Amino acid sequence: MPGFYGADIAQLRALAKTMSRHSERMTSLSMELGNLINNAPWDGRDAVMFRASWDSQHRPMLKKISSELQNQAKELIRNADEQDKSSSGSSGSDRSDRSGRGDSNPPGDPGPLDPDKPDVDVPGDVRNDPDAGDPSDINQGQIGDCWLLAGIGSVAQVLEREGKLDEFLEEHMRPVGDPPTHWVVTLYEDGEPVEVTVEAKSVDGGVRGADGEPNWLSIYERAAAEHRGGSYDDIDGGFSNEAMELMTGQSADKDGELNFDDIEDKLSDGQAISVGTEDVKDDDFDWVWESDEVNRTDVVPNHAYVVVDVKTNDDGEKVIVLANPWGPSGGYMEGDDDLKSGTLELTEDEYKENFDSVYSVDVK
Repeated sequence: MPGFYGADIAQLRALAKTMSRHSERMTSLSMELGNLINNAPWDGRDAVMFRASWDSQHRPMLKKISSELQNQAKELIRNADEQDKSSSGSSGSDRSDRSGRGDSNPPGDPGPLDPDKPDVDVPGDVRNDPDAGDPSDINQGQIGDCWLLAGIGSVAQVLEREGKLDEFLEEHMRPVGDPPTHWVVTLYEDGEPVEVTVEAKSVDGGVRGADGEPNWLSIYERAAAEHRGGSYDDIDGGFSNEAMELMTGQSADKDGELNFDDIEDKLSDGQAISVGTEDVKDDDFDWVWESDEVNRTDVVPNHAYVVVDVKTNDDGEKVIVLANPWGPSGGYMEGDDDLKSGTLELTEDEYKENFDSVYSVDVK
């Protein structure tokens, strides 16, 4: 356009988010294909050659594409930051409106999901929450951020078991005012701490505790929305390894389907773990196999769960115990009359038929 120089900052950030999401989906697709190829009932010389070709050529190619998409997303963010700084004339000492959302939605206030429903105050010192590390105290609400809540919830669970959660929250959440009017939450970007200031509020329809009241997770959810672009739409979709890195600053792993022994080893090592179900449908990759879907009516597809335990049940079977971020009572999907359980206990076969991703991080 004649006379126009620079870029639309909000569109650059939106494009970066889309590229990052597709990078993660490319990684997930690679893992799904690898599992299908390795587990296909096919033996013989041709099978060996085909699998070798996959491992040596095609899988590395998909990995490279995923990495390049992620690098390009970071480059877009860098350009958006530079454009923002240039447009605002800031020396870098002031916190600018990085999302391009304008004065109607100032920094620290991601804004309501529904303009007719104002945000809800989060009163008092939310760090003093006796249920803070209990996965059953997560009630997701209307935002599609199960990835975030399962990732944060799994970390909190490990910290609570080790008696370190109170200290962690003290170090990563700083109140402003008494009672707090704002919170300064320390998140991490590429392993480096980033302080994000948000109002002591929670969006209507956001995460709550099991009692229906906003809690410390409500503030973390708000800080994540602010950090990832300034809108709750910016946390609608993602992967739990991103949430783990956002909370801890540690590099998190994203694996395909693991067996119970592998998951038990991770738990024994003090790792936080969440798992993801298979998709019923993928709107962006419409050529994903229709057979790749959950086969239990009480499991939510395309969803993340907190791994609570791997244990032996009363029947002598080894089972995995999973907590649904929808809360202990579970819930219903739109157009589906089957109750989705709040807590699942699955045998290894049941687990592998419904879940295809494992996310984990060392909690240090």
